Amino acid sequence: MITSKADLARYPFTPEAVEYVNSLGIGIDDFASQDYLPVIDRAERRAEEAIIDGIVGWTSSLNYDVEILSFPLAMILVASINDPFLKRRYALAESKRTYNLLRNEVRDERLIHVSEKAFGWKIEPTSLIAGQVYDFTLRFDNYLRNATAFHDSSWKLVNRLLSDGEVYLKRNDVARLLSEEVYRHVYRRLETAERVALPPSLAYREERLRQLNIKKREKIKGEELPTTAVAAAYPPCIRQVHDSIMAGQNIPHIGRFALTSFLLRIGVDPETIVKLLADATDFDERKTRYQVEHIAGIRGGGTRYTPPNCNTLRTHGLCPGPDEICQKIRHPLSHYKVKLRLI
Repeated sequence: MITSKADLARYPFTPEAVEYVNSLGIGIDDFASQDYLPVIDRAERRAEEAIIDGIVGWTSSLNYDVEILSFPLAMILVASINDPFLKRRYALAESKRTYNLLRNEVRDERLIHVSEKAFGWKIEPTSLIAGQVYDFTLRFDNYLRNATAFHDSSWKLVNRLLSDGEVYLKRNDVARLLSEEVYRHVYRRLETAERVALPPSLAYREERLRQLNIKKREKIKGEELPTTAVAAAYPPCIRQVHDSIMAGQNIPHIGRFALTSFLLRIGVDPETIVKLLADATDFDERKTRYQVEHIAGIRGGGTRYTPPNCNTLRTHGLCPGPDEICQKIRHPLSHYKVKLRLI
């Protein structure tokens, strides 16, 4: 149950947190008072953390009253800037924060309560051991609504234990699925929020965030890659997957996704990638073409996907060993850019 201010601060998107904030009767003009300066500072910092770090921070030493109020105020600041890039980035940063909190949640009932009350899940605790330990069961429709956003084959329903419409999950899986719900919830609120006139105490904070967001976007734009692929600049991980496919070896889904998304990002056209993947042992042209076009943003929701970072690739055993450039970067695209300059 959500029973304390600490809980409300951890999960400010829950109905209980919204009801608590509404009960305070605070309007936007009230933030002109110096009494709310700590809340304004924290709201601005939440947005800054999203822009710079990609995740909103959390420590148990935070002031819970300030933390609770800073969430809706940060939403107002982000919505007023009205930039799609910032909206997506902020929603993702809040979802990552929630994921870290939920996966370390010590009380099952609190995680279940967030699931049920905030998102209408049908979830139950379990202690089934069937080759591995499962912590929860979740209705398959709740599962599919969120798992389809993930690309790893382990999230496909056919690769999950399913019985009587219930999917058996570990705690970390539930936290990951819930974080996707949080992302959609926050992004939807930002998209539908009415823009309001901000008092001076907030207006200049909004402008600072606007300029910070512009700098972040310019930095990303400045890191865009040339449209002509240079195979000699491939990082070791991508080179290994590429060579393995050329040798006719079977490559896991995450490896194909990494290679496909990387090649698309450096300017290789989808048709060329489909022909490359034809060397895979289980090649299915229709299925492969759809997957490549989906990753390219041609199909599906129009999202153009980015390759996994170095930590993810290492976790899945796709890093053959770092070279000198790898020691200084955290993403295969960054490696490619550095290698291109050297070439």
